[in-house]
Amino acid sequence: MPVNIDDISAQTDALRQDYTFLEGFGFDAAKVRERSKVLELSFTENGAAVPTFVKVYSYRKSPFQRLWRKGTARREARNLLFFKSIGIPTPRVIAWGQRSNALGKIIHDYIITEAVAGTQTLDGYITQHCPDRSEAVYCSRRDSIIDQLSRATRAIHTHHFYHQDLKWRNILARAKNDQTELFWIDCPKGDFTKSATHQSRRALKDCATLDKLARLRCAQEERLRFVAGYLNQPIDASEVATFAQAVSAYRRKRFDAEDERQALQRQAKANAAQSK
Repeated sequence: MPVNIDDISAQTDALRQDYTFLEGFGFDAAKVRERSKVLELSFTENGAAVPTFVKVYSYRKSPFQRLWRKGTARREARNLLFFKSIGIPTPRVIAWGQRSNALGKIIHDYIITEAVAGTQTLDGYITQHCPDRSEAVYCSRRDSIIDQLSRATRAIHTHHFYHQDLKWRNILARAKNDQTELFWIDCPKGDFTKSATHQSRRALKDCATLDKLARLRCAQEERLRFVAGYLNQPIDASEVATFAQAVSAYRRKRFDAEDERQALQRQAKANAAQSK
């Protein structure tokens, strides 16, 4: 079913709050010096304490950064609402807001989401709750993760939306009997595109980003199961093998080489420190 982006944008704008809304959390965003900062805070809603995550973005790199551009927090709020509209579970967006200077340049913006109880990042969850396929419940949970990820990734791409940072740390998980519940979080870079060239490249990037850890934590058959689900094809279809090879090639070129370079830099720094 087509998604009305204008409706989602209107829902996003309806969640905007004045910057003074943050005062209710006892937090002063002006003190943020990092590019972004996340805090676990709570506020009272209808007489009950609600645990939340407050993410604040600060734009200090350049006097022209974010000039005449929409804020990161607004896009992230919109993207979470989009995910929800197509059936991907996400945390509830409570509010977002931004503060601009006299020139109209955004200097801070923020997004507040409700914490999802009992969750942990996908990598931590797999380590603790289904590290391998040695037990039936592990197999069930791992297959549940793979099938949900393949369906959700296919769903966003069907709407010509691309995450562009689909890392395991941006997915929360929790056990539900012998299954797994997933929640997508943190998507400030994602956006829609009508360009066929961009669609093809960004689809490959999203799948390759998921494969960064999958190649280390999942069996080859599990990785093929993801591709088969994503393409909605039988696992032995030629299209599955072809796309899986393309994902691996992209990952090796774009991600593995960079990871190795950073590892060598860290080792060189460690060796230099030891030699002093």
